[in-house]
Amino acid sequence: MNTKSFLFPTIYSALLIIATCITFYGGFTQHINKVTIIGWLLIIPFCVFAMLYSKKINYNNNIGGKDAVKEGLKFIVISTIFLVIFQSIFFTLDFKAYKIDFIQTYGLELAKAQVKNGNLKITDAQLPNLINQEIAQVTLFKECTSIVFKNLFLGTITSVITAVTLRAKLRG
Repeated sequence: MNTKSFLFPTIYSALLIIATCITFYGGFTQHINKVTIIGWLLIIPFCVFAMLYSKKINYNNNIGGKDAVKEGLKFIVISTIFLVIFQSIFFTLDFKAYKIDFIQTYGLELAKAQVKNGNLKITDAQLPNLINQEIAQVTLFKECTSIVFKNLFLGTITSVITAVTLRAKLRG
């Protein structure tokens, strides 16, 4: 594999990692979901630019649809590997404790409010059991698989649509 294939996944992953760290460690944890969503949506332009860059540099502006999809999927796989490695370290060091604390404080308040409104059909005595079940579901495997499936889902769609568009532009 060409070392130029690592350019866009490295830039994308570095931007997402830096934004996550600034948000989390900078005290802006209320915005962590926004950073995650924006980072996920940034897959689209980075994947497109990676494919266009590969078309220009590796294929001399003449790329087939199958090769274009391969280049897009290379971007997705490489960036996913970088992000899973980061998430494994980040989750183990700090994010697991944050999520557990969040569930124990805000999750408990939310559950009490839902019980009070009648939206949650359990008693107040069952709330600690519910919170313990939620805490038990906070795992590294769940975090990493969410990254893998989100990236593969959006990345595959982006790669195929971009390859079809590139192929159509070559014909017309």
